[in-house]
Amino acid sequence: MAGKFFLFLITSLSLQAQAEVKPYMDQMLQEIYTLKPFIVSADDYRDPKNAPVIQKSLENMVSLSEKISHEGKIKNSGFAISGRAMNQQLKEAEIVYRVGNKDYSLWMLRSTLSVCMSCHTQLPSSSTKFDFSDKNRFLSKPFDEAEFLFIVRNFDKALPIYSEVLAGFPKNDPSVEHAEQALSRKVYYFTRVKRDLPGLIQSLQKDLGNKELPEFLKNRMQDLVKSAEKIKSLPYPEFNDKQSNELRKFAQTNLKKELSGDFEMNTDRELAYLRVSSVLYKYLEQYPNTPLKPEILYWLSFCERRYEEEALYSMPELYLKQCVLEHPESKIAPACLTEYQDLIQMAFTGSSGTHIPKEVQREIESMKELIKKMTAKKSRP
Repeated sequence: MAGKFFLFLITSLSLQAQAEVKPYMDQMLQEIYTLKPFIVSADDYRDPKNAPVIQKSLENMVSLSEKISHEGKIKNSGFAISGRAMNQQLKEAEIVYRVGNKDYSLWMLRSTLSVCMSCHTQLPSSSTKFDFSDKNRFLSKPFDEAEFLFIVRNFDKALPIYSEVLAGFPKNDPSVEHAEQALSRKVYYFTRVKRDLPGLIQSLQKDLGNKELPEFLKNRMQDLVKSAEKIKSLPYPEFNDKQSNELRKFAQTNLKKELSGDFEMNTDRELAYLRVSSVLYKYLEQYPNTPLKPEILYWLSFCERRYEEEALYSMPELYLKQCVLEHPESKIAPACLTEYQDLIQMAFTGSSGTHIPKEVQREIESMKELIKKMTAKKSRP
């Protein structure tokens, strides 16, 4: 995975470059299919009997990602997470799985795969056409299949299944958690990807026709409808490469409270985060070499943090890591590192205290050293 292999699937690259990495892509695809049943089930991912298969597959993905990222063929291909950042994400997913923090490893794996697939599909009205719904590998539970399709950004096939979960609750799927997750996926799709708030309103109103839904979920849907009604006529702003100051003002204004540490958890802010991130992703797609990129990565981490517990596509750490690894000379890099350290500390803190694996701690130290070297270099006369 790690960065560049899936970009070949969904961006306009030369046939020669695609041919050179196709063997690695094919092998990576097989590993994804191997992990498919475990990616959608935290219980199966934790189950010790599955550990040999999962461990081996994770190791294979790390190895393949190194080979693919070394190709060095993709430059200026939109929102391209660097091979180095993505490779390190996979390494950490494998490391933390091996040392026992399987829930965090699964979260990293889901999010890393999702980001790999999202370079093109984060854009409005985009749903990957690469078909992972092989009938021979179809998961027995429809919701699990939808989750996998959503992780790999095949929204067009995932969304109808989520709608069925909500429409048929509790007969076709009695899990309240699944119903709640299905709703979150639909909100994400209509707001950030499709940019269709009237469509979101219509979909939610249809969902509310199911009187069997839990009361708290119906209340959330009603609040989302109210929030969407407020902004359904607002256009998603567009900025050109001469309007970096305007983009900065837009992001800082819309994330003012979050950037100061005040995260509001309500439906108004939920839709705001999705709108802001949609604008930022599109700008990066259009202007991949913008000097604003490190700042955009920093802003995106704040948008993504809203979803890190309830969704499969969030990885604020990844954006912060890329900010440091790709732009250690930038003014925002120290802030990215500070935020990254805070998130890592929270991830490895439990009832018995904070236990950050040595490998992860060494990576943090190397990031610190990278910024230190760049700072010293800039201060030289």
